[in-house]
Amino acid sequence: MDFIQLSDEQLKEHFNNANSWFVGLYIESFINNFDKLSNEDFKLEFASYLKSSEPYLMNNSIDEIKQKVDSLYKIIRAKKVLDALNMVILFESDEEPNCYAYEEAKYLRELIKKGRIQLPY
Repeated sequence: MDFIQLSDEQLKEHFNNANSWFVGLYIESFINNFDKLSNEDFKLEFASYLKSSEPYLMNNSIDEIKQKVDSLYKIIRAKKVLDALNMVILFESDEEPNCYAYEEAKYLRELIKKGRIQLPY
């Protein structure tokens, strides 16, 4: 897999496109399925799965969900996982999905720092 460069502004744009709660809750799954995410059919299948199983995405179109998937995938391809997790942790919101994402991001960041989760780079 080819890695890409993202400026800080591009990282922020992809983070906002994906949404803080989506990054926090799904980045580990994306890391675990990183190789599969280069396949467009898999991404579309994954977006369809999310639409049918994630209550916060049920009202989104498949194209909107696929954009979130693409944005998060680009963040990982740019080797910006820890940056994105820090952005989730610093994101201020009392909304339910963001609270879960905050806790997940803190936990995942510690697992990565301790070497218990290997990044794909």
